Amino acid sequence: MRILEVSNFMPPHPGGIEIMIDTLFQGLQRRGHDVRWIAASTPLEPGTTGPFVRVPAWNWLEQNLHVPMPLWAPSGWRQLDEQVRWADVIHVHDCLYFSSSLTTALTRGRRKPLLVTQHVGEVPYGGVLDWVQAAAYRTLGRTLLSAASEVVTLSPHVAEYFRKVGVKKPLRIIPMGFEPRFQPLPEAERLTARREFGLPETTPLMLFAARLVPKKGVQQVAEVQRRLALEGITLVVAGDGPLANVVEGLPRTVHLRQVDHARMHALYACADVLLLPSRGEGLPLTLQEGLMTGLPAVVSTDPSFVANVASAPGVTLVDGTEPLAQAIRTALTSSPSREHVAEWARARWGLERFVTDYERTLERLAREH
Repeated sequence: MRILEVSNFMPPHPGGIEIMIDTLFQGLQRRGHDVRWIAASTPLEPGTTGPFVRVPAWNWLEQNLHVPMPLWAPSGWRQLDEQVRWADVIHVHDCLYFSSSLTTALTRGRRKPLLVTQHVGEVPYGGVLDWVQAAAYRTLGRTLLSAASEVVTLSPHVAEYFRKVGVKKPLRIIPMGFEPRFQPLPEAERLTARREFGLPETTPLMLFAARLVPKKGVQQVAEVQRRLALEGITLVVAGDGPLANVVEGLPRTVHLRQVDHARMHALYACADVLLLPSRGEGLPLTLQEGLMTGLPAVVSTDPSFVANVASAPGVTLVDGTEPLAQAIRTALTSSPSREHVAEWARARWGLERFVTDYERTLERLAREH
């Protein structure tokens, strides 16, 4: 098949959607399909490199309001139309983005099949943005999802949200899949990984890996660490963003900033517990990747976590600074074995099943259209 992936951004721009598409992109290529990917160029310059088409875009909303919604330049629209005409089937990610609306219009005009993966539901931005988001989902979002040939999501709580919004088309669930490198490491390799990252070798390590934006709970993480630092626990922050100042100067804190995704498996494996008090999630790859390496986790009671990991071994769902801190203490002293946690995760998020489910869906849409 000739498959076109369309998204807001592509690597090296950080984000879970980018990682998900990259994993699928490589999996489909390994199976012999001709796959191209078009997205805004940020943070690189516009241009085409092999199957990757990076278009010029205005990214003011992400830079100033933490809303990852670039607006493509008209030259990008023409490039997208060329790619739509080339493809047998088009795969768009999330329904509210400018690129998604433009792609939907072009696929209808070109009579091409369109698959939409809806990664998230409601995201709490705060203030008027929450009202704008709700209105957009009930109008533009509902229209786009209804126009798609098929809609899938990674989490059941996203499907339930859009059912309540009024989307009549069912959202089918395809769980994420992960590369084999996400697995527990022997103790000697864990210590080696700590040395490579410049981390303390003998003290407990609490990992927070996320973009430093409000929805990820950065302020909550800082409040928890102010308590736990007094008990000898080191916080490791992997990520960057507009709230980087919140973690700067925290006691017993190492800020690695943006870690190459190719090294993240080692970082998860050398940490002792993951903290992720985020809100408005689809299902964060940080949590899934960490569990694949056997890393216990403390997360919020966000609907994403309730729907997907409430019964997972080694995972605690709790809200509030002191309850989060106490859950971290407990996880550091009495979590199940890392292999037990990883076994649970592998049973749900296998790579080959993930690629196969998408491959069969795309083949069916291309055949039926």
